[in-house]
Amino acid sequence: MRTGTLLGLLFAAKSYRFPEEESIYYCNSEMRWPDVPPRQDGSGAELERVLVFARHGTRMPWAERTCWIGDETRYKCSTRAFQGFTNSPSGRRSPGFTRIRGKRGVLAGGSCVLGQLVHSGVQMHVANGEQLGAAYKAALGLGEIPSEPEVMFRSTDVPRVYQSAEALAVGMFPKIMDVDPSNLTIIIPDRQSDPMTPSATVCPRLKNALSEFHDAPGAERRAKQTSAERAVLGRITGRSEEFNTNETRDMLNIYDSLFDCMTTHVCSTVPSEPKDVPSGLGPSGPVFKHVEQEGLFWFINRYGHSDKMRKLAFGPFIGDLLEDLTVRDRRLSVFLGHDTGPAISIMDTMQLTWMDSGNECAKTWPPFGAM
Repeated sequence: MRTGTLLGLLFAAKSYRFPEEESIYYCNSEMRWPDVPPRQDGSGAELERVLVFARHGTRMPWAERTCWIGDETRYKCSTRAFQGFTNSPSGRRSPGFTRIRGKRGVLAGGSCVLGQLVHSGVQMHVANGEQLGAAYKAALGLGEIPSEPEVMFRSTDVPRVYQSAEALAVGMFPKIMDVDPSNLTIIIPDRQSDPMTPSATVCPRLKNALSEFHDAPGAERRAKQTSAERAVLGRITGRSEEFNTNETRDMLNIYDSLFDCMTTHVCSTVPSEPKDVPSGLGPSGPVFKHVEQEGLFWFINRYGHSDKMRKLAFGPFIGDLLEDLTVRDRRLSVFLGHDTGPAISIMDTMQLTWMDSGNECAKTWPPFGAM
């Protein structure tokens, strides 16, 4: 009897997975993270500042591609973006035109633009804002309308990212909807000079460091070790010619693009139908998780390959972060970006781990709406 109980406990221990180990953790299916736990230290210390690093919410596929032969998935988007200007001496403020894609769309379904933020992505960041407001707004002494220098929002120059920042702001500061946009600000640097994600234009030495990484024996060995897997993936998807290579520089596009294909098909948070994927590529099988791990390695974890690489990839943003910390009267700084940064810049550099599992945070692909 004791033996049977022990075996049962061992089996349960082996079969249990922490949330970040689940195949569809990336999808953020609940669209809301657990609430911030209350303080229990009893120290009486007062909160002075909060830094928030987040990834944009759920989006459409970011590139035009054939995921696999026979793919009939269609996408439907209810959320729209609008374009506008403010403070122009001649026109003052635009009416804010709603964007439609016209006849030049790429995605099947007729209503979605490549990479656009979708309804569930908005929901994720409204929820994030609500949770931040409940946990920190009173503690930081923030008012109902965010303003510099107390509150700083920063985003990359990508619509789905600054729209995610807007959704988070709505959740945290609901009365923001009654304010003229000309009185609200968000920092969005030019793409060529923005270090929120690793950039060889911001840090030219990063280009040579990446070349050294791809030419290193370890990278070449990893590519060769997964060649049999890519042969199988090529047959499953009908993309054998593309996958039949051991060139290390091709690994990023192979695995990252395939993982994007799989997640935008199976994730409940992505408005796509049908949710079918070829046999063997579903989230219940081992291939799904392995494609994610390889994509994560070649796309994101390469920047944490060495201290030198971290310095070149993450150093410029960390410099900006340290500068932000010197701003007097700043209470809340919100940085909205991508899976490649800025959150990963902090997690990888500081070698952060999950408190319950002990897993390295940087070894998990940041899910949609991560915060």
